[in-house]
Amino acid sequence: MRVLAQAPAFAQKHKNAALVTLVATQGSTPRHLGTRMLVSEHGEQVGTIGGGRVELEVVRCAQEVASSGKVAHATHNLVRDLGMCCGGTMRFFIEPLQPCLAAMADAVSRRSARLPSWLETDLVTGGMLLQTEDPGKRTDSSSVFCVSIQPKPRVVLLGCGHLSRAIGPLANDLGFEVVLCDDNETSAIDAMPPWADLAVPSFELRDIEKAAGALGGQDYVLILTRDHGIDQRIVEACLPHVDRLAYLGLIGSLGKIGRFRKRIFAKNIATEAQWAKLHGPIGLDIAAETPLEIAVSILAQLVQVKNRTSVGESP
Repeated sequence: MRVLAQAPAFAQKHKNAALVTLVATQGSTPRHLGTRMLVSEHGEQVGTIGGGRVELEVVRCAQEVASSGKVAHATHNLVRDLGMCCGGTMRFFIEPLQPCLAAMADAVSRRSARLPSWLETDLVTGGMLLQTEDPGKRTDSSSVFCVSIQPKPRVVLLGCGHLSRAIGPLANDLGFEVVLCDDNETSAIDAMPPWADLAVPSFELRDIEKAAGALGGQDYVLILTRDHGIDQRIVEACLPHVDRLAYLGLIGSLGKIGRFRKRIFAKNIATEAQWAKLHGPIGLDIAAETPLEIAVSILAQLVQVKNRTSVGESP
């Protein structure tokens, strides 16, 4: 999304510029479908399509497109053509940036409003069209390339202790919006941290959704409160809705997680399938101990889930 967001300023600074889009891959490649890069006629760049020799060759081609105003296709086998060890093949579509700016700006605006978009690129003539509804699988995929632009991923931190204060800045740096929730009994959110986009003085799901909008497939909910009773109540509220969340995680030991499981099934609150989607203990196992180390393990897991499940625009 950085490429889309910075495109207007880049076009204003560089009269002649090109947009590079990765439209097909085969085998092992450094970036996924939909990755974009901006290149001026003098070689200035925003974004990356993978670095190394493949990027050097594509930048050269993009400079020619920026100068000539004519679209181009570039296909590179990373081993045979470039001597890179990745082993895959990448196909790029390169077009003048200017005709794409309006659709890109609309997509960025819709994303800020937490609305999805689909950007369709004409692979014959160049240019973009923004769709506000999923166009589905196309029969003319050889001439049109479509990328989904989903709302910005959002971390919902339930609890404002040492761990949340370590997670928040990292999440912000990684491109997540951050919603900080706490009942504020200890005045934890009297002053909203600079890394938080929104502070909600409640642990109640209805209050959070009233303030932040409905939680859905771009939301990563982390239960990190100061009290096990509060944690239990939040888990019970969230589990019936876990299918619509990107991620639900609970801090605590295996013993705590096991006790929660027994209580929840005794109350018949969740199914086995719903419980299986709860990440607990939260984070990747890197033997973390300090708040910052634990934050790194949690954010690593969030990035892992996000990148393995998302399809479309790169960060």
